[in-house]
Formats: sequence, structure tokens, C-alpha cells
Amino acid sequence: MAVSDAVQSAYQNRWFLIDENAQVLEDTDGKTAELSLSIRFAYLVFRAPGMLRLDIPIEVLEDDEEAFEPITLDGQSLRAVNEGELASAWFSNYYGKTVHLMKLHPEDHQALRLAKKNT
Repeated sequence: MAVSDAVQSAYQNRWFLIDENAQVLEDTDGKTAELSLSIRFAYLVFRAPGMLRLDIPIEVLEDDEEAFEPITLDGQSLRAVNEGELASAWFSNYYGKTVHLMKLHPEDHQALRLAKKNT
């Protein structure tokens, strides 16, 4: 399935994989290159060799500010919400270490998009 440029740009850099230290995951062994990601029926669909697919709803609104936690991206502290135990288990199993899928706070995502656009 092809993802249109408009859809892709709206969601690009909204989700990040982080390690147990709340740092963006560095792919030192090339496993990230083996992941496939598509958008289907308002879900992010992750696939990886030897794994069942993982579907994450895109438009879940987090209205509880306490659900957000800090992550570090390019030396900048941003707010993000953990996409849950199932996603953490899936990515941790795939990478063989603790990994969490985090979704940026809408305000931080917008600020990040603007910063990247201006560079």
C-alpha cells in the first residue's frame, strides 16, 4: 500500500522508538531497516521478519497531560505518550531489549515539524 505524500508528511516524525533511558533508539545492528510501516484504515501497521503484525491507531487523542512523559530528541526535551504495553512488548521482543513506541504531544510535534521545515 502506498502512503500519499500528504498523509505521510502529516504524520512524519510523530512517533519514535526510545530505549529504557528515554533516548531515541539508535539502530546499531540494522534491525530497523527490516521493519516495514504502512498506514491502513487509520492504523500504523508495523511488520517485521518473524513477527505478527502490529496495528496502532493513529488518531487516539490524549487529553490527560499526566500521561505524557519527557523524551530526548536531538538534545531537546519533548513530551510523548507511550503507545502501550503491547507495542512495547512487540518492539522489545523484536530488538531484544527494552524499546517503547512513543507518540509526540501534538504541540511538540508541530514545533518539531516547523523546526525541521526551517532548517
